[in-house]
Amino acid sequence: MKKDNENPYRPYRVVSVKKIDRWFFEKHDHRRTHAKIYHSIIRPKFGICENTFLDYRHEPDELLELFRQSVNVEFSMWLPTMEVKYMGPVEADRFSLILWDAFDKAFKRIFKEEPASRIDSEKLLKHLIICLGEKSPVLVG
Repeated sequence: MKKDNENPYRPYRVVSVKKIDRWFFEKHDHRRTHAKIYHSIIRPKFGICENTFLDYRHEPDELLELFRQSVNVEFSMWLPTMEVKYMGPVEADRFSLILWDAFDKAFKRIFKEEPASRIDSEKLLKHLIICLGEKSPVLVG
């Protein structure tokens, strides 16, 4: 097994961790600490220890420009970070499940109506709005 600093994917992990930490952390707000984002998002998502997290945070900012991520990758990190930042854990989970359910229904409806169609963003958004308008049966807790 390669050491972390020999892994070719390390810079992408560093960039992801740095971005999540920056989106979450607020200097004078004790609810938005580096430790909280480490325990709630970083450790479960990346499986790294706290010392590695600290090392990643202190990597040069140039990596953010050198190892850009697609919008899909960034959004998949940003949404759970904002949920943890602004919502309680149960509500964040509930919201994620509501979205998941709505997206699943929207994709299924589109393919039921047009089995061979390619989905574009407008079509998905239209169906997603319809599905979100319906009461989601998802309950958490």
